[in-house]
This record gives sequence, C-alpha cells and structure tokens, in this order.
Amino acid sequence: MSRLGSSTTAERPENEGATLTARGIARRERLLDAARDVFLEQGYAGASVNEVVARAGGSLATLYKQFGNKEGLFTAAMERHIGAAWAVLEEGRRDRQAPEQVLYELGRRMLMLIFNPSVIRLVRGLAFEAERSPELGELFLTRGPDQTRQALANYLSDQVVSGRLDIEDPREAAGIFMGMLIGEWHIDALLGRDLQLDEAQCNARAKRCLTIFLAGVAASSN
Repeated sequence: MSRLGSSTTAERPENEGATLTARGIARRERLLDAARDVFLEQGYAGASVNEVVARAGGSLATLYKQFGNKEGLFTAAMERHIGAAWAVLEEGRRDRQAPEQVLYELGRRMLMLIFNPSVIRLVRGLAFEAERSPELGELFLTRGPDQTRQALANYLSDQVVSGRLDIEDPREAAGIFMGMLIGEWHIDALLGRDLQLDEAQCNARAKRCLTIFLAGVAASSN
C-alpha cells in the first residue's frame, strides 16, 4: 500500500495530459467508482489499491499509470465524488440562473454529501491519520474543502461583477456560507451523534442559510 512522501502533492500519473480512448475513459471511470466505494467503506488507511482493482477489473499497472499512486487515486476519486455539487455553479453560469437558485442547490447538494454517514466516517479517519501524516490532511484540505470554497468564491466574484451581489471579499463570503451550512451539525456528526438527517432537513437548512446569507450580500436596488 502506497504511503505519502514528503510532498503534499500526489505523484503525477505517467500519462497526465494524454488523450484517453473511449475504452480508456470507461476503464478510468470504473476505477474511480470502485475507489470511491472502497475509500468510503474502509477509510483512507484501510483502503487497498488491490481491492480497488479487484472490484473494477484491470491491473495495478493501469491504476498506477493513470493515477500515480494511492494518494493520486484518492484525490481523483474525491474530486469526482464532490463534482456533482461543484457542477451546479457551472450550470448556473451557463443557464444564467439567479444566484439564490444556484446557491440553494449548491447548499442542499453539499449537505447531502457532507453528512452521508460514509463521508463522516472517512473524514474521522483522515483526521486521525493526519496526526501521523500531516501531508495527508493537507492533501484532503487542499483538494477538497479549499477547492470547494475557491469554486464558490469564483462564482460569487462573477455575481459581483454582474451587479447581482455586493461582496467585498468573495473568498471570505464563500467560507461564511459553507460554515453556516455545516455549522453545529458537523462537529456533532464527527463526534458520533446520530443526526439521522434526511433530504427534507438538508433542503430546509440550505434555504435558511441562503436567506441569512443573501440578506447580507444582496446588491442594493438604489
């Protein structure tokens, strides 16, 4: 099982930038699907690249060629897993949706993702592992929460330019919005409290947070 080295960046796969064939893309998707399931079921430390290959088919050589190492596979699987939440920002730009519609949808998707019991278990394990391997914690933060906040900050910046929102620091505003969303629920869940959240609760939370957030950043009509 591969371990993190001295760098906080996962090794680059040998064929990075290369054009994959349709068959290669399908193989990559199978590996990422299997990796997502294995990491969520077994945590980072317990996950084995051999198990990923056993579920997805193919070979270890192919996995290492495409993702470099276990850390590279974890990063790719994590980014793909949360991609459905990020996608709403691009969809909103493309379809010229109102910010309140985009932010509500982002909020509800993020809540459903973050409070999935498997994701909570994974984050607990990563927090424990990060004490012994700080590079792993930094990798997760950089490619997960940091990247999510930056994507949101970029979207908010666009809305400021368009005159829809009035925000002095989009990056800080992105952090405030995400912080409101997860709030007290996150520490409760991480420490083992069974919240039993359902989609309706997540939707209502997203709506309440959106109302508070927009009250502070909505552009003046004057």
